[in-house]
Amino acid sequence: MVLLSRSYFREVSRHLLVALVSILFLIALGAAIRASATSQGAPIWVPLSLVPLIVGQALPYFFPVVLLISVVLGYGRMAADNEDVAAFAAGVSPNKLLQPALWSGLLVCLITYPLTAEVVPSLYSKMRQLMHSVPVAALKNTNPGASELSFGGLYLSWNDRSGPGVFHDILLSIDSSKSNDDELRLRANRAIMNVEGEKLTFMFEGLRTFRDTRGLFYNPGQTWLTIDLAEINANRELNRRVKDKSSRELFVSLRTDLSEDDRSHTWFILWQRMSMAFATIPLALIGALLGWRLRKGGFVSGFSSALSFLLLVYFPLFFVCDNLEEVDALSPLVAAWLPAALLLPIVAFLLRRHRIH
Repeated sequence: MVLLSRSYFREVSRHLLVALVSILFLIALGAAIRASATSQGAPIWVPLSLVPLIVGQALPYFFPVVLLISVVLGYGRMAADNEDVAAFAAGVSPNKLLQPALWSGLLVCLITYPLTAEVVPSLYSKMRQLMHSVPVAALKNTNPGASELSFGGLYLSWNDRSGPGVFHDILLSIDSSKSNDDELRLRANRAIMNVEGEKLTFMFEGLRTFRDTRGLFYNPGQTWLTIDLAEINANRELNRRVKDKSSRELFVSLRTDLSEDDRSHTWFILWQRMSMAFATIPLALIGALLGWRLRKGGFVSGFSSALSFLLLVYFPLFFVCDNLEEVDALSPLVAAWLPAALLLPIVAFLLRRHRIH
C-alpha cells in the first residue's frame, strides 16, 4: 500500500510540475503584454520590473488550476490502466487511494497561504507604486508614436516633434484643482520640455493664452514655465487598501480603533485568504474522483473537465460570496468560508457515486 501511495503521489507530482511550468509561461506571457500596454513611453526598466510583480501576485491564484489539472490527469492515467481496479480487488479501500491526493492538496495549501497572506500583498503594493510612477517616467521618455500625454491635472498635445522633449504646435492645459477657474490653457509654436525630480520645466516659443477668461497674453519670444508635479498630481496619491496589506498588518490594525465596516471587511480578507488555501484540499480530492470517472478519456477530457469545474463552480463560488459580503448580504465569516465548505458535499457526492459504481 505504501508503494502504491508513493506511485500515485509521484504521478501527481510529475503532472504538477509540468502544469506549473506551463501555467507560469502563460502568466509570464500575459504579464509581458500587460506591462507593455500599461507602460508605453516609459523606459524599458518599467515593463521589465512590472513582469515579475504581475507574475508573482497572480501565481498563487493559479495554484488551484495547476493542482486540479495535475490530480485529474494523474488519477485518470492510472485509472486508464485499471490500477485502481486492481487495488480495490486487493482489498485497498478508495479512502486509502485518495491519500496521495489529500497530501498533494495539503502541500499546495501550505504553500499557498503564506504567499497569499504575506508575499502577494507586498507585491501588489509595489506594483501599484510602480504604476504610479509610470506617468512620470513617460514624461521623461515620451512615446515617439504618441501625439498627446496626460499627468494628473496636466494635458499636453502636439502636432509634430523634432526630438526628445521638443514639440511643435502644442496645446497645454493645467488644472491643479477641481475648479475650472484655475485651469490654464496655453498654445505655443514650439516647446521644449524637461523633467528634473518633481519639477517639470517648459521653454515656449510663440506662447499665447487660449480661451482664458482672465485675458489674453502673447509673447513671440521665449517664455519659461515651471510646474510642480507633486501639486498637480496630488489627487493621484496612493492609499493602501485592505487587500494591499499582509495578514500580519491586518491583525495589527484590528487592535486599533477601526470603524465597524472596516473591521468587518478586514476579518473577511483574513478569513478569505485562509479559506482559499484550505479549499485546495477538497479540490484535490475532487480531482482524484474526477480522474477515476474519466478513465480512458485522455488528456483532453481530463484538462477540459478540470477547467470546466474551476470556471463553472470553484471560481464563481468565491466571486459570488465576495460580492454578497460587499453588499452585506452575508457575514464576513460565512462569505469567506462558504465556498470551501461547499466543496465538501461535492467530494462526498462523487465518492458515493464511485462506491455505487
